[in-house]
Amino acid sequence: MLDRDEHLAMSAEEFNQLPPHLQAELAFEQGHYLHHRIKGWCKIDLYWLHDFYVEIWFLYDLKSVGLIRALTRYASLDPYTETIKLKLANKKNKE
Repeated sequence: MLDRDEHLAMSAEEFNQLPPHLQAELAFEQGHYLHHRIKGWCKIDLYWLHDFYVEIWFLYDLKSVGLIRALTRYASLDPYTETIKLKLANKKNKE
C-alpha cells in the first residue's frame, strides 16, 4: 500500500520510473477516470492523477494490463481531444 502523502508532489516523469504494479495502484486508487478509447486489440483508459494524465492499456481480454504510462507530451492527448475537453497546463516545455 502506498502512502498517499508521499506521492502528492510526484511528477509524470517520476511516475514513469515506478514499477508497473505501483503505477497501477496509484492510478486506480488516487486517479480519476476520465475516458477510454479503443486502439487495435487494446482498450485504453485515461486517468487524471495529481497534475498529469495517465493511460492504462488493457489487452483484448480487458483483464491484462499491457502498458501504464504518464503522458509527458501534449501530442499524446490528441486521440482524446475530439471527444472530450481536457485541461492543459500552460508550460513552455510541453508540446
